[in-house]
Amino acid sequence: MADLVIEEWGPTHPRWDELLTVVAELQQTRWLTDRYDWHRSSHFLVAIRGNAITGFLRFVTQTIGPDAECGPVSLDGVALLEAKILAFGVLPVYRRQGIGRALQEACVRRAAQLNCYQVRSHSSGDNIANHQLKLAMGFGVHPIIRGDDRRGVYFVLPLREGVWDTPTSNRTTKP
Repeated sequence: MADLVIEEWGPTHPRWDELLTVVAELQQTRWLTDRYDWHRSSHFLVAIRGNAITGFLRFVTQTIGPDAECGPVSLDGVALLEAKILAFGVLPVYRRQGIGRALQEACVRRAAQLNCYQVRSHSSGDNIANHQLKLAMGFGVHPIIRGDDRRGVYFVLPLREGVWDTPTSNRTTKP
């Protein structure tokens, strides 16, 4: 995977239209363009191997709570931010090569740089490959029913230490 590069692009990038073609092929166009008042920033991560766009991930930063019609979640009087993944895909010919994981890991690193408390994403019940990837990365899971989808889930990965007084690997031993 030494030839894989993850870059953050914006709509002014010279290859933006090429990215939009990949996004459309993966049927993710709606999730690439959605914008809501509670979004603070929007970030587009693009996976490139050689000169080929192989996959992408879009996430937004937002205060935890308002997108679910809840009040903001705060800690010590400070509203907590999350990175919420809205779109994610790898072209079929490039799947099972670690590209999806590299995009997810780049998102986690970027979210930490943006002082997010957690990374969250929804995955429909038919997206088993995404479920397996998120579980293998250590995301927590919360089932949710959306319409007829009774197998969809929210995945949440906390980014901050200090909640427990032991290393992450020993958290399950504490109440």
